[in-house]
Parts: sequence; structure tokens; C-alpha cells
Amino acid sequence: MPPLLTFVARISDGLPLVANTAPDVSSSSGVTQVHKDQAKDILRGLGGTATSAAKMSIDTSNHLIFHYLVRDTLCYLTLTEQSYPKRLAFLYLEEIADAFLESLANDYGDPGWRDAIATTAR
Repeated sequence: MPPLLTFVARISDGLPLVANTAPDVSSSSGVTQVHKDQAKDILRGLGGTATSAAKMSIDTSNHLIFHYLVRDTLCYLTLTEQSYPKRLAFLYLEEIADAFLESLANDYGDPGWRDAIATTAR
């Protein structure tokens, strides 16, 4: 089964920027409000500390595992069944990170836009 729950959040304060639940997730999969709250607690717990691992897997109850990836100032977190391969979970998070950052670049311009403005202003 594909990832059940996915979050993109700021590391500094754990604020979720994007949250998504798989459309075919039923109550039988074990994903509850408790798991959503656990995800938010994990995100808040990172708190921008330098000691946070760049990627990690965290076991929960009901044979579900949280996987997270930290890139730049954002954390990408997903919940999968225990049988879902870790390698695929982290590849999924890498793809989400790439797509999210590309979307920001498209919506708000190239991150180097400040340099372009500074150069043009001279």
C-alpha cells in the first residue's frame, strides 16, 4: 500500500505547510487522528535543532512507521505500513521535496532572485 499520510513542515516551529492523506485510506488501515497528532508532535519535536537526523524512521503502534527527511529548512514526513520498503519511502520523500521546491521556484521565482534585484539596482 502507498504512503498513508504525508506532511511538509517548517523545521523551525513544526508548522505544517502541506498535509495529505491517501484518498483510499479507510479506517481499517489504522490511520487515525492519533497518528496525525503523532506526526505533528514529531514535526514540532525537530524544532530546528542541529542534532536532528537528516532522515529517520520511527515505529508506531498498529504496524505503521513514520519516515522523515530534512532538507534545507523543511521536513518531509510520511506514514507507511511496516511492510512498505524504507528505500521506497525515502525515494517518495525525495520526490515530494523536489516537487515542492520546484513549485515554490515556479510560484515565487528562482531563489536567486534577490541577487538579480541587487545586481539590477546597481
